[in-house]
Amino acid sequence: MQHYDVIIIGGGHAGVESAAAAARRGARTLLLTQSPSDLGALSCNPSIGGPGKSQMVAEMDAFGGVMPRAADRAGIHWRTLNASHGAATRALRAQIDRDLYHTAIVDILNEYDNLDIVFDAVTALDTQHKTVNNTYSAAAIVLTTGTFLGGVVTRGAEKIPSGRLLDDGTYQAPDQHISGILRAAGFRLLRLKTGTPARIWRDSINFDVCEVQPGDAPHDWFSGGWAANTHDAHCFITHTTEQTHQIIRDNIKSAPMYNGDITGTGPRYCPSLEDKVMRFPDHTSHHVFLEPEGLNSPLIYPNGISTSFGADIQDVWIRSIPGLENARIARYGYAIEYDAIDARALHSTLQARIAPGLFFAGQINGTSGYEEAAAQGLVAGANAAAYAMKSAELKLDRTNSMIGVMIDDITTLGVDEPYRMFTSRAEYRLHLRADNAIARLGDMAVELGLITDRARREKYEHRRDEIAENDKFYAGYIARNAREIDAYRRDAALKIPSDFVYAGLPGLTNELIEKLTAARPENIAALSRIPGMTPAGIMVVLRKIRNN
Repeated sequence: MQHYDVIIIGGGHAGVESAAAAARRGARTLLLTQSPSDLGALSCNPSIGGPGKSQMVAEMDAFGGVMPRAADRAGIHWRTLNASHGAATRALRAQIDRDLYHTAIVDILNEYDNLDIVFDAVTALDTQHKTVNNTYSAAAIVLTTGTFLGGVVTRGAEKIPSGRLLDDGTYQAPDQHISGILRAAGFRLLRLKTGTPARIWRDSINFDVCEVQPGDAPHDWFSGGWAANTHDAHCFITHTTEQTHQIIRDNIKSAPMYNGDITGTGPRYCPSLEDKVMRFPDHTSHHVFLEPEGLNSPLIYPNGISTSFGADIQDVWIRSIPGLENARIARYGYAIEYDAIDARALHSTLQARIAPGLFFAGQINGTSGYEEAAAQGLVAGANAAAYAMKSAELKLDRTNSMIGVMIDDITTLGVDEPYRMFTSRAEYRLHLRADNAIARLGDMAVELGLITDRARREKYEHRRDEIAENDKFYAGYIARNAREIDAYRRDAALKIPSDFVYAGLPGLTNELIEKLTAARPENIAALSRIPGMTPAGIMVVLRKIRNN
């Protein structure tokens, strides 16, 4: 039996970030994943950043994260979204070369001498004794299984057990064991769904009838830049037509999302095209963003038209889109269903309440998106190392980070659909900007060994003038935010015992008692965000705690 401090299961964005964070904190770490192609795989849209997401990428950079550095090396088209708005809503987004990103991830992981990477499927997992495949043991395990738990790909009438469709057209085997192990251990599982569009051969597209979308020049970077990266590519915009929508309406009964073949809940904020057509009948067209998969890739990713239709129907409606009349499909779109846990079973450190030493990160927690997964991976990996080495935990909350907002949302409120981060989810978003991430989090990163003091100083120097200008601009609002944050922290300081009994308290409905007992909020601040919680109910709980 080979022993490690931390074992990471899964090599996607959450797994990569988790392994690197644990290794940076000094833990002897094993990353266990099926295939070398898993590392940094951009299995859907090849892009990083955007509203809410770029703020989390900046926060990962403040903690020495992998994603910002890899994105700087692999970016081929850069834009600052909401550039005319205030700094709190500006968002950097980069189109990414898939191959360059994978190479960058591998190169960065190879920098860690205390990180081993093994390519193998998980055939046995003991969550109590922390052993994997009867070969490896650890003090802590982090599960970052993405869409692989009971994964099923659906395309029209086709249903294929799979965790992911690979570039060569083959399907990666799903995990058929871990879901049962988690259920037996007492975890509640959800069935969720996501999807991806077709991939189109670049040389079959008529770009002359599309709108050119050039990148910014000069542009910002996620992690201070990469001198060797001078890549510049164009994206294009086209749109669906009334003919497209009519084809979808005429065939909607064959769409698995509508005929009952798919039961998992999909992301409301990233719907399939059939969902958009049926939910918004007054819209005569929807944008389609034609984005290159890489500088030398012959493929185009048509962002905005994910689907679960069969190949025959995709062929017809795709070719009704201007510029795609003669499109040749390299790979058809599909939906994928998978198991996730109810993240209310986790502490804010992403450690399971009922299984000490077991941590979860990424889509297994009910989130959607590379950035959301990577951010959780960083937190879970850092805290798995803390558990194994008996060192200080990384604790983020709604006042100090967008990552903290996300983790608080999913562990306190849970999810009923794949969770996506938006700046609007954060009450203190004027404070939680991308430009000041190193100022907010750098000291904590140094204290926990996630970055060096020199790196903190260099990144702060890079951002100092921008931070000063934006504080100046928002001075009054930021001062009010600071007062609200102080009030929040006072509430957060009042802890609720883990065995607190809500049943029988006057003023709490049976429904609310059930929610509170399931959610187990860790403090009064978290308690106040439980849906249905009233000021009177908060006072009832406060009195009970103080009387005890």
